[in-house]
Amino acid sequence: MNFYSLALVLIGLSTVGSLVRVVIGPTIWDRLLGIGLGASKITLGVVMVSLSISESYILDLALLFAILGFLVTVLLSRFVERRGVL
Repeated sequence: MNFYSLALVLIGLSTVGSLVRVVIGPTIWDRLLGIGLGASKITLGVVMVSLSISESYILDLALLFAILGFLVTVLLSRFVERRGVL
């Protein structure tokens, strides 16, 4: 098992921890934090896959995941803050 495989397994396990925070989170803000953390870890996982197979075009996909994760976190927090009014 090389470094990239081990890193992907550890990132996957910690992403499951983020998913648990989203499901169990006592407040909506804990759930939003879990969503943002999960999006960051998925982005990191895509970067690690790109490094392990030595293909740079996959980094575009990682950039897309990062932007979408940021937008989802901001829009959901704004939705909750305004009590359902976008």
